[in-house]
Amino acid sequence: MAEEATKTKGKKGFLARRKAHCTACCVALAVLLILGALALAFYFRYRPRPPRVVATPVDVSIDEFALLPHPTLRVSVGVHVVVANPSNSPFRYGASVGAVTYHSAPVGETLVPAGEVGGRSTARVEPATVVDGVKVAENPHFASDAVAGMLPFVAVVRVVGKALVLRAFEVPVAVEVVCLVRMYVFHGESSSRCTSTVRAGPRAAAAGERSFPAAGQYAHEHEHE
Repeated sequence: MAEEATKTKGKKGFLARRKAHCTACCVALAVLLILGALALAFYFRYRPRPPRVVATPVDVSIDEFALLPHPTLRVSVGVHVVVANPSNSPFRYGASVGAVTYHSAPVGETLVPAGEVGGRSTARVEPATVVDGVKVAENPHFASDAVAGMLPFVAVVRVVGKALVLRAFEVPVAVEVVCLVRMYVFHGESSSRCTSTVRAGPRAAAAGERSFPAAGQYAHEHEHE
């Protein structure tokens, strides 16, 4: 009788331990499922989306122009980029430099100061643009372009930064705007056509390379008269 009681007690203890083990496994599985669901919810709510360039207004001012007694030119070119951030997290970008060229020759720079575009908001990026009129006037194409009344420039603006996710993770993002600006010196007018390209993810890390556009990028065009 004592032996049977011992066996019965041992069997009950085994079943109890087995039940406790199954309960612990079920609780652990439920916790993992809840954590996974929360992680997915946070991802879909806060996942970074690439910013969009919604406008690229260009301001051009011809302050001085003359062919005689010697070629003279003093102009200012301002390429402004309006960036919309559809993500819930902010898009922070650092200072960057782009080129201003005249017939492929560098004649100036666009300087973008560091800044931030808040989550679900739109901001206007206004780089400081410097154009060396002396270099333009010394270019061998200047005389013929001036006689024709039109000077062609290409201005590049780069906005390179990172989209923040839950303020802990960072996703590289690079925006490049290339504007073909035509100055009509005799009329004091100008026209521009801009192409914007957005790159997100690992490819954005190579934003310093002039390799736009490529796969995984988003391009848009804006034209102004």
